[in-house]
Amino acid sequence: MSKLAKYLISDLEGDSLKSSIKFFRSSGAYGYILWLTVVDNFYSEHSMTIDELVEKLEKYASRRTILDFISKGVDANFLEKKIFLDDKRKVLISPTDITITEYKDWSDNFIKSIT
Repeated sequence: MSKLAKYLISDLEGDSLKSSIKFFRSSGAYGYILWLTVVDNFYSEHSMTIDELVEKLEKYASRRTILDFISKGVDANFLEKKIFLDDKRKVLISPTDITITEYKDWSDNFIKSIT
């Protein structure tokens, strides 16, 4: 367990060279949980609307704060919005290739640190 704790401390204190990870971590719990939720949905092949994501995160930040953060993520090319084909009012949110690639690298290093 000490190895895991040391890795996590080092990982969180270090200045990540991965721009997407640095972005998502820049906003405390809601940014970190948003990142992991979006990536998890990507790998689970589950589509999530922005409203569903906001609802999940509202206990960590206000709706406006979360929506602003999502917009910044889209502008930075870390998140992608897609209009739901059946209902134009619904907007799906997904990670971009940059976010997925950097997550893969990060998770590989994480797993190596605990095995």
